[in-house]
Amino acid sequence: NAHLDFSEGMTEAPRSAFSVGGGEVQAFNDGHFARLRDKHKVHPSFLEKFDIGSLRLFGGKGGNPMAFTADKRYLVKEINTGDHGSMLKHTLAIVEHQLTANSLICPIFLHFELSRKTYVVMRNVLPSGTGVIWHKKYDLKGNRDDKLLEEDGSDVVEVHKRCFHLHTCWYGCDAIPFLTTVARKRYYEGKKHAFETQFVTSDVQAAQIIAMINGDTQVFSAVGVMDYSLVVGILRQGEHEPIPPADGLNQFVISYGGWTYIYYMGIIDFLQEWTSTKKIAALIKAPLAPKPLSTVPPVQYAQQFAVAFQQKFGGEKAAIVRI
Repeated sequence: NAHLDFSEGMTEAPRSAFSVGGGEVQAFNDGHFARLRDKHKVHPSFLEKFDIGSLRLFGGKGGNPMAFTADKRYLVKEINTGDHGSMLKHTLAIVEHQLTANSLICPIFLHFELSRKTYVVMRNVLPSGTGVIWHKKYDLKGNRDDKLLEEDGSDVVEVHKRCFHLHTCWYGCDAIPFLTTVARKRYYEGKKHAFETQFVTSDVQAAQIIAMINGDTQVFSAVGVMDYSLVVGILRQGEHEPIPPADGLNQFVISYGGWTYIYYMGIIDFLQEWTSTKKIAALIKAPLAPKPLSTVPPVQYAQQFAVAFQQKFGGEKAAIVRI
């Protein structure tokens, strides 16, 4: 399987049986995903006790049913037809990159079908222990769709501007104080902070992170996907407290201003292709939406993404807006 080409026009893929929740499912391209599982020391029976019926819809726009395994190490997510086709086409390129280079791409360990629905199983890019209180948690795209998800253990609830949601926010409410709400203001300020903030790291750490982002975005640009995000979780603790084990995650630790900051990060949601729907959305958004836009072609998205994080991870001499 190592030399199969899942490039444009791919509609079929090698299938094999895999055990999920005590039953048999049809896994796609598992020769490739097995190599990633081996690299990350994931046992073949890791989903033996998973209940596929536990998947639930979560908040946000365009969500898909998903659920964590009991140990929170893995996320099982139902995917739509478009993402399924994208996964079939791009498995080889993405897996080969993750096997041969340092990468921030969230590892996918299984792609399977059950009862005519398709799923992917990925590593949780954030620590899976209980009682984790995030100082900050972000979903970052390098554009005006950046979000602050959590701050000091408190979720930042999404409140979108919609002309038909008069009870939450009118169009223009962010500029007119009496037309906004407390929840919308917090969400808006969180988005503004997420877009503007720079992160404290050493020069060596910044160079490592930027090199991985550059390599990852080159792959995404080459295969033609966009709309992916860098999830960043930051723990803050006293300088003399023990550092949690990395547990195979992308972890970066730095002491600054009397605190120790522990960063975890990974790139997620990287299956969106440049479809006709996205092209139409780009035309609609272009005149009015704040720049830089999130809906742009894959090559532009990759360049925009890489440049944004070169600024966010500027090393020791970078100006710190707020951490």
